[in-house]
Amino acid sequence: MWKQKLQIYKIERKERHYLQKYARKKEPWIEQKFAQKVPKKLQSTLESAFIKAFDLIFSKGIFWIEKTYDKETFTQTTWKRNRKDTKRIAHHHVLGAGISGAGLGLLGIGLPDIFLYTALLLRNLYQIALQNGFSYNTPEEKIFILLLLQATFCSGDELINVHDKLHHRQSLVLEAEIKKTAYQMSHTLLTLKFVQGIPLVGSITGVYDALYMHRLSKYAQIQYEKRNLYKNIDRK
Repeated sequence: MWKQKLQIYKIERKERHYLQKYARKKEPWIEQKFAQKVPKKLQSTLESAFIKAFDLIFSKGIFWIEKTYDKETFTQTTWKRNRKDTKRIAHHHVLGAGISGAGLGLLGIGLPDIFLYTALLLRNLYQIALQNGFSYNTPEEKIFILLLLQATFCSGDELINVHDKLHHRQSLVLEAEIKKTAYQMSHTLLTLKFVQGIPLVGSITGVYDALYMHRLSKYAQIQYEKRNLYKNIDRK
């Protein structure tokens, strides 16, 4: 039992460090430079695009995302124990997001990137969930995933509020959380997606796509590990 308590102490320390690190919003220089040029209607367009992406992936897209990796590999005990592989696959997702964002930005493709970026984020989360022994198909698990995304794309008091929701999510409704996640992501990524739509210049947004993917991997791994530890304690 003392080993499990030590593991919980370590994971909750990581959790505190994460919350402290993102307690203050750091505005990207791109946002400072281009924010005034963003069309007023773009956020609502962006928000609708994220809602459609979540609806489509949750209803029909999970099957296709699972085609891009060996699901069985991520459920094996040896995989779960190997944290080096965990870091390697997280690095792979970060690199993929950066290359995708930079490549589409180079071509001036902004809004059409929403579905692809959402799919990459969810693919990352699905693999982390499997690695820690959790499903991602039920409404309850989809809500958990949406809250992880909300926490990734906010800071300060908003981050603390979402973090609290993560541990008191019994009364939450999937459709409402899809809308909240779409709003949060569209609000945070508004200027970045606008810039991504500018040929050549837009390639620099790939850096931020990668940074958010890294942040998501870090927070999700902490939360799934924490759930796993408490689940094992409850079984005893």
